[in-house]
Amino acid sequence: MNAFTDYIKQLITEMAEGSVVGEIALGETFTFSYDDETIEGRIYERFNDNIVVTFTVDVCTTVLSGRKQLLINQLNGTLPYTTFKLVPVAERKTLVQATHSLSLADISADQLLQALGSITFQAREQRPRLEAGKTTSKPPRYNDDEKEKTEPRIEKISDDVDDDLDDLRTSDSDSAAARRARAPRVREDNRSVDELLAVLNAMVGLEPVKEQVRRLVASSRVAQQRAKAGLPVIEQSPHLVFTGNPGTGKTTVARLVAAIYKALGLIKKGHVIEADCSKLVAAYIGQTPIKTQRLCEQARGGVLFIDEAYGLAGHQHQGYGPEAIETLLKFMEDNRGDFVVVAAGYPVEMQQFLDANPGLRSRFDIVIDFPDYASNELESILDIYLDEHEFRVTPEAREKIRTYIASLSRGRGFGNGRAMRNFFNEMMRIHSLRVSTETEMSVDDLTLVTDRDVPAVRTIETGAATVSFSGRGYL
Repeated sequence: MNAFTDYIKQLITEMAEGSVVGEIALGETFTFSYDDETIEGRIYERFNDNIVVTFTVDVCTTVLSGRKQLLINQLNGTLPYTTFKLVPVAERKTLVQATHSLSLADISADQLLQALGSITFQAREQRPRLEAGKTTSKPPRYNDDEKEKTEPRIEKISDDVDDDLDDLRTSDSDSAAARRARAPRVREDNRSVDELLAVLNAMVGLEPVKEQVRRLVASSRVAQQRAKAGLPVIEQSPHLVFTGNPGTGKTTVARLVAAIYKALGLIKKGHVIEADCSKLVAAYIGQTPIKTQRLCEQARGGVLFIDEAYGLAGHQHQGYGPEAIETLLKFMEDNRGDFVVVAAGYPVEMQQFLDANPGLRSRFDIVIDFPDYASNELESILDIYLDEHEFRVTPEAREKIRTYIASLSRGRGFGNGRAMRNFFNEMMRIHSLRVSTETEMSVDDLTLVTDRDVPAVRTIETGAATVSFSGRGYL
């Protein structure tokens, strides 16, 4: 504890350049100047023994109008390092403060600079708008004609939780397209169970996975028939854990399972909310439960797919992951029959995730392992990409392709289907360079892959790819 407070004391003393008033110690309040603003700091201990420092800047004292409240709500929904708080000080007068909190266990000089820079910048930026009788400009995306439409939005974000914690830009530089790209992805599928099983069966490999999904479908159908016959129904948890390397089809199968659950009547909507840990964990104290709850509400009636879910059990995210797990478990319990969670990640780490809380194993009683693809299955995946783009392969190129696939180093992090996508992309680049030298490019030139187009092993990264792709997926 002393080491934490001594470190933050050293950092603040250096940054404040001798302007500190008060003692920088646990339970004490102190002030200092930074970037021409007076900042109040306080160090305290949370209920979970986490030591936290909170910084606050007074923005202004104002008469709070509906438009100003809307502006503050809007800012609190978009800024990653500043929360605006309201403190009543007199009749009709409200003190607006910009604040941010950091855990001393994980604090660094860079984090401290970002936090102080953000709250001082936002205090100066918003002060003229909040001091004026009216705000000088309208909150983004709203106008007077849309006031009634925005009221539910105000209600939704007035809990001051930042939904874009994984992005360090402020709303001034953030685009609508960037915010949409960071938002959890939502997918729906209205096909029948038999149609969806046919899609699953058409996927390359994954035989153990297909068998497990068929068992899920059979168990559900038998349970429904037992219920119709007046027999006791064996309740089974619909929540699943997917384990395996990248590129083995976990995300694709999760989407199919969601659609199958909907077709079986196990969930109402069947939509999928795809997210990672950053969409559940907040950067501010006490806000992780609110953020997790909000994401769960979005997935109600469908499936919440959490990729790399083991991050919630580790020491990442300033130690707030366990709060997200507790909130998730409670929502799962309170919304049985209307909410399904599929958690995915590496095998060993996902076992650690299940051990992180006693309630996890009881709710995730089905673990489906996604094995790495065999060499012939990887070749079949590559053929899918070639066929979709109408390419033909010479016998010499085919032999070189097989040699290349057989030489791939397998193990943790092997990219599987994604590695084949990388391989295909590299072949296309080499092919394009070769045929572009031709004076006239025939259809044969444009569609024939020769052994000269197959790259050497050293030119391809065989680990998990970061390139997204369309078509039949192996995500």
